[in-house]
Amino acid sequence: MSEGPKPALPLRVGALLTVTPSIRVRFLAMADAIQIRAPFGNLTVPYAAITGVTRDMNSGITLDLSGATVRLDCSGVPDIALNALFDVLQRRMRASQA
Repeated sequence: MSEGPKPALPLRVGALLTVTPSIRVRFLAMADAIQIRAPFGNLTVPYAAITGVTRDMNSGITLDLSGATVRLDCSGVPDIALNALFDVLQRRMRASQA
């Protein structure tokens, strides 16, 4: 009996990631992407992949991505810094979609 063809590398698999309890991450708005740094690794999200940005009532920012949602709880971030980040995300998202 012969085996079927083996998958070629790199192998890409889609998965749903739910982290419970929530973990603290750091995020950095760069020129072409936002980088989310977590204990398990870094996630770089190009602004072109962001389809929507909303500000939550509970001091958070929600990023709608192509098929995913990332919610950043920014309760410890001063309002002035959170407003600046929100503005940067909105402008970069719109510019990348134009």
